[in-house]
Amino acid sequence: MADVGFDSEKHALTRGDIGTGGGGRSLGDSSQALGRMIEAQKPEYWSEEGGFQAMRSALLSYLEAEDDILRRQKKRFVKFQGNVDTAAEAFTAAEAGNQEELARILAAMEQAQGGAPSAPTPAPSPITGATPPASATQAPPGGPSATPPAGGSGAPSGAVPGTAPVQNLPSDI
Repeated sequence: MADVGFDSEKHALTRGDIGTGGGGRSLGDSSQALGRMIEAQKPEYWSEEGGFQAMRSALLSYLEAEDDILRRQKKRFVKFQGNVDTAAEAFTAAEAGNQEELARILAAMEQAQGGAPSAPTPAPSPITGATPPASATQAPPGGPSATPPAGGSGAPSGAVPGTAPVQNLPSDI
């Protein structure tokens, strides 16, 4: 079975890695640096010869494309961080709910063990929903109460012949 546990302490250590810290900050810093490089490519710093102007245009085109890529990647990082935070909140809420439910169940079990039960526990009833007749619990196997259920071919494999399947009643817990 997969471990889907959520460790809030470990998550807290990595919380800022994407958005404003870590990868997100690095992408933002790189994008700003590229913006400064683009602004610094003034035509007067380049020779007016055709080859140099073509190189300047190619460099500007490359820097602008790279800046666009970094900006889009940063948006993805920030969106991902939001999704991670949302999932972390959901896991934390689920953990709290599970702890509250477990505490309630344990308290009910302790109360049931410590005091007398408030009502006797009824016997399981057949799956058909009918209460088993008193004769069914007293008749020997194969006797008159051992007729197979309607629509069935008899008892399921591994079942005791002459007994109907039963379903437990829902518990109070």
